[in-house]
Amino acid sequence: MSAMSPRNATYFKIRFLLLEHINEHISNFEVRKKSQSFVMKVLGSFLFFNKGFMTRYITTIYPKIYVPDWWGRYKKNNYLELGILMHEYVHLMDRKRLGWFFNILYLSPQIFALFALGAFWNLWFLLFLLFLLPWPSPGRTWIEMRGYRMTIAFFYWTKRKKYDINMIVGQFTGENYYYMFPFKKYLKMWFNKEFDKIKNNELSPELVEAKKILERVRNV
Repeated sequence: MSAMSPRNATYFKIRFLLLEHINEHISNFEVRKKSQSFVMKVLGSFLFFNKGFMTRYITTIYPKIYVPDWWGRYKKNNYLELGILMHEYVHLMDRKRLGWFFNILYLSPQIFALFALGAFWNLWFLLFLLFLLPWPSPGRTWIEMRGYRMTIAFFYWTKRKKYDINMIVGQFTGENYYYMFPFKKYLKMWFNKEFDKIKNNELSPELVEAKKILERVRNV
């Protein structure tokens, strides 16, 4: 049997410490395959605007992270998966802290279309269906800003991926998150400012946690 490369050894150390940390802070945490989840299959059928929901994207519904079938199969994705776990950990902790208000923030304003059920009593309630349109979502934007800030920090610290502001901004302005925030100039300003803070070690509490995990691993 060939010896494990230093890169893979470092990866497994980070992965072990990260999963240990998440399990310590999130009760009943679990990583599950989307293809094995009935809920994910139903949700995927509703998210018609995101064609890759089941095969490309990771979804977190507290306290579980749901992943596509490729998760864990390819060595070239090792550090990508770690970055995703870091990102989703931020969401899990925000959900733990905010409770169900987190869900309302993330799903608004589209979630208010549910009030259209009031049309059984008054047809004016059908106007709530307008919330199904891709209106900007300040709540979802704020949540994903925090998640992508962690993504940026992780790849900067591990030197595994270059900071690509256009890719990040595209996530916020495109169909993947239902066009949640179309203001590219503001997004670029915010992320560039946060990247400078990361480089200067001016870190938010969740970034401090993540960096401590990485500092426990030599030669990251």
